[in-house]
Order: sequence, then C-alpha cells, then structure tokens
Amino acid sequence: MEARVIKIITPKNIALHGFIFGPKKVKTIYIILHGLSGNLFSRIELAEKMVADDAAVLVFNNRGFGLVNQFRKINPHQLDEYESILIGQAHEVFEDCIDDIDGVINTALKFGYKKVVLVGHSTGCNKAAYYLSRKNPVCVPGAVLLAPMSDYADTVKFTNPKIFNRALKEARKLVAAGKPGALLPETYWARPVDAQRFLSLFTPESVEEMFSYAVPNKKPIILQKIKKPLLVILAGEDQFTDRPMVEVFAWFKKAVAGKSTEVLMIKKSLHGFKGYETKVKNIIFAWTKKLK
Repeated sequence: MEARVIKIITPKNIALHGFIFGPKKVKTIYIILHGLSGNLFSRIELAEKMVADDAAVLVFNNRGFGLVNQFRKINPHQLDEYESILIGQAHEVFEDCIDDIDGVINTALKFGYKKVVLVGHSTGCNKAAYYLSRKNPVCVPGAVLLAPMSDYADTVKFTNPKIFNRALKEARKLVAAGKPGALLPETYWARPVDAQRFLSLFTPESVEEMFSYAVPNKKPIILQKIKKPLLVILAGEDQFTDRPMVEVFAWFKKAVAGKSTEVLMIKKSLHGFKGYETKVKNIIFAWTKKLK
C-alpha cells in the first residue's frame, strides 16, 4: 500500500501533519477525522481496509490531537518562521475545526482528488457535522458519522455531581474573568482541560453538544442545517452512552427525518468498531456509490 507523508497548512496558517494511503490518480479520497484526544493512527485499521483501486484515504492530526500538544503557526511570508502554540484536546477551540477541515480538503484537492468524503469518528463526527452546517463545498458529496455520541451526556451520567458542579462553576468563573484558556486546577478536574473547552464539551447549551439526545428541549439545529447526505453508523455496545443505544438510534432517526440520511447500527460493536472494520468499510463503500 502506497503511503505519502503530507503537510497541511490551514487557511489560518496552522501546520498539521498526516498521510495519504492508496493510489494517486483516482477521483475519490476519504478523509478521516479522529476523535477526542485521538491521532492520525486512531482508526488506522479502518483506513487500511478503505484503501481501494478507486479510492485513497487521508489521515491527519487535527487540533484535538492528544491532551496538550505543540502546534506551529506558520508565517505565510516566511515559511521557515513559526510561532509555537499549545492546543490539543485540553486547549482546542471547537469552532476552529472549520479551519482544520478547510485545510485538509484544500490539500486533498491540490493532490488532484476531486471527490472528498468526510469520515468522522466520535468527536470527529461533531466536527464533520458542524463543518457541513456552515459550508457546502461542491467537492464534498456527503459525510459519514461513526459513533457520534454526546460527551455531555456521558460525563454527567458517570461523574459525581459534586465534582462535576464544582468544576463547572470554576470553568465559568475563569471564562468570566477573561481566562478561557486557563487549565482547571487538577483538584477540580483530573484530566487536563481549559475553561472554555470544559464548557464546550460538558454543557447542554454549547455548539459542540449537537447530538443532544440528553437535552430534550434542544433542537438538532446543526444536523438540520446540513444539505449534504449523511451516513450515521452507531455502535450497538458503545461504552460512551448514558442510555440504551436503541434510544440514541431513535433520536438520530427523528433528528434527520425527511433528509437524505441513513442511520444504521452495528449491534455488537464497541465505540471504536474494532473487529468490524470490514463491515463498516463495506457499508461506507455501498453508500458512497449512491452519492452524486
């Protein structure tokens, strides 16, 4: 399997890194968006399966790579000059996924690919959906959402309420004080996360909380704004659910009712679809053939 190392420079000049697997002179490329604190190898077994004679696969580290990581902001006038900035899961601003995805799509187009299918996994689903709710690029005929789940629902369900509410209060306090990028003290939240990221992940009103099956009064506005076809594949034994997956399945079916979206469930699969990569690949390939 042919592999090429690639460097992505986003429109806002953030340098990201990845690989393209598969043939050069084909029309279709699948771009995999990894999940929370993941990396370009997180779904590598699936990526390997999806390389075909008529399709390539691109994997890359987005801004949510790892917990805290150093990224480079390139000087566009002097490419060997850069500013080092800390991002990663703990410091990522969710809305910046627009810049990441613009950058990786532009890179795929520069390599000659014409048909770009976004494949988000976990938090990568939130990013793909948010992107397509804001943009409608001709080169992207649709997107695949693999195991789209609510971080808010899972965290509230399985975290001691006293610990959660104390951290929530501290995060709001820091943001109000003009310190959205300040990490919550370890005594408040064991895993590194800054104030704005905590509120983005774990509050029902945030933009990132778009798969809002745990928030009955919140309309699925992001999903309803998307004009492209979607393929939603849920993991029946997902570890990150606060309720039976049949209820999550029903929420998605209702949320996308009337739209050109398919919702499926692989009943015995865990969140990462380990052992089911071939089945996932076959479902995605069959669905992609129907895209215009």
